[in-house]
Amino acid sequence: MKVLQRNAYFAHSENVILGMLAEDDENIHQRAVDKILELRSEASATTDMESSTLESSRKDVVQQFKAPKVNVEATHFYELTNLDSIKDICQPPAVMDLDDALIAQMLTKPLLVLQHPCHNQAVERHVKLVTEAALVVTEYEKRDGMIHQKIQSRLLMSKFDSKQQFV
Repeated sequence: MKVLQRNAYFAHSENVILGMLAEDDENIHQRAVDKILELRSEASATTDMESSTLESSRKDVVQQFKAPKVNVEATHFYELTNLDSIKDICQPPAVMDLDDALIAQMLTKPLLVLQHPCHNQAVERHVKLVTEAALVVTEYEKRDGMIHQKIQSRLLMSKFDSKQQFV
């Protein structure tokens, strides 16, 4: 049980909510949609700025990813954690950029495919790029600018597939 609890990142609220969105049972993905909309309304209510958007609240707060307490008597994955009792619950990053209308559409049909790559070579390349930028720059806008600048400079560079093309 100690090992299971220590490695319980699979049962993190973000992962559970994302799994609930893809579930075939309409009641389950309805609960996930309701939870996401509730989290969004709480986030917009707590920001003091007039133009409070999810993007501005998302980049100002660094969330710690902690292993949740696992319910070992759960019979379904969505019972692994109690979403109502967690204090610092956030919506899954995979759906943060979707507007409320798209989230509401998931009430009738489950989430089938995410629109971004996950765990491939391009993602690993970007992880390295973001890590390098984070070591140099701390502010969000400057770090984002450095990342975009590096990507643009790579696009402008000549691409050689072999040494013969280089000469």
